[in-house]
Order: sequence, then C-alpha cells, then structure tokens
Amino acid sequence: MKKIILLSILCLGIGSAFAQETYNSSGKAGKARYKENAEQKGFDPHRLIFGGGLGLGFGTYTNIYVAPSVGYRLTDNFAAGISLGYNYLNIKDYYTSYNANTGAQKSMNLSQSIYSASIWTRYTIIENILLQAELEMNNVGDYQTSGSKFDKDGWAIPDVHRVTIPSLLLGGGYRQPLGNGSYLFMMAMYDVLQNISSNTRDFQGQKVSLSPYAGGIFLRVGFAIGI
Repeated sequence: MKKIILLSILCLGIGSAFAQETYNSSGKAGKARYKENAEQKGFDPHRLIFGGGLGLGFGTYTNIYVAPSVGYRLTDNFAAGISLGYNYLNIKDYYTSYNANTGAQKSMNLSQSIYSASIWTRYTIIENILLQAELEMNNVGDYQTSGSKFDKDGWAIPDVHRVTIPSLLLGGGYRQPLGNGSYLFMMAMYDVLQNISSNTRDFQGQKVSLSPYAGGIFLRVGFAIGI
C-alpha cells in the first residue's frame, strides 16, 4: 500500500483556500475587508473562505484529485474550516496475479477511489508564511487482509473491503499573492498518525500503512481566489 501514497506527492493537492485578504497593486497583503466595519458583531460574510482545486497525475501512477473547501476567518491570522475530497488512483503493474485455469502469471494494475472529509485550522505567523493542522478521515480499500477472488477469466484479484482511517496532517508553507485577492500556495504536510496500529497491516513480511500520506512528506500546491 506504500506505493499508493507516493502518487499523492505528484498530485496538485488542494488544501483549503484562505483567500479573504485583499492585496494592493504591489502584491502585498492589505487590510482584510471585514475590518472596514470594525463595529459589526456576530457573523460577517466577508470573513468566509471558499476554495477548491483539481489535482491530476498521469503515467505509471494515474491520479485525479478534487477537494472543495469552505472556512471562516476568526481573526486576522487564524482561520478554520472543512474540506471534502475525492481521489481516483490507478497504479500500473502493482501486483502479480495467477490464473487458476492455466497457472500463468501476469502483472495487474491496482485502482481504487479514496474519499475524505477533514477539519482544518490555519495560522499566519508572518506575512505569507503559514502553519496548518488538519484532521482527516479517509475511506480507503484495504488490500492487505482481504484475500483474493477470481474474475471471469480465472485471474486472481483482491477481494477488497473498505475501511476508514484517520490522518492528522501537520505542516506549513508559503503563499505568493498575485493581486486582486488571488495567490499561489505550496504546503508541506506530514501525517503523524500513519504508523498507529489501526492504520497499519502486515503484508508480505513487512508492515505497511493504509494512510494515503504514508512514507514521507506530502506536498500541496494550488491556486486560490478571494471574494
């Protein structure tokens, strides 16, 4: 399953967009719009944060990743929100299958859909430098303990069942203002829960993680537009 998460590094992750600041003509952050009405109390629609993105990767790893998000700026530097994600993953020649009728062997692709929902918080420590924590629940296919079944031609294929596992992504990054409330961003995240016992399986003599982010740093690169 470790092979699965390597593709996550290639894809354009979306991360939640935090695009409610305005930018002047020099591209530097200006005063947030909601501060123009400092006496307003309660819910302020100017503090809402909308985002979304599309990640694509093709080749040995084929990946299509979509994750819209919405949040709210609680202070000038602190925001929180939720995100939903869908990730279609296909890895060429992931495992070796055998034919129950002929005894032949061949390499087979692994493909699955991963669904996720998360709660995130983000803090701007200095201009355009960000810290983020995101608790995410991932619904993935468990290939390590499911056994096998046979297709109509007699080839052994995994008899997959789905499990839901948690990820806690911690990290930070940088945003580059483009003007008019839009910017590019890059973040590096690490799943600190990837090796807990409920997230791991024994497979072919080694312990592997079912986390979509297992094995290293996960990079998110994207684009956001404010309103």
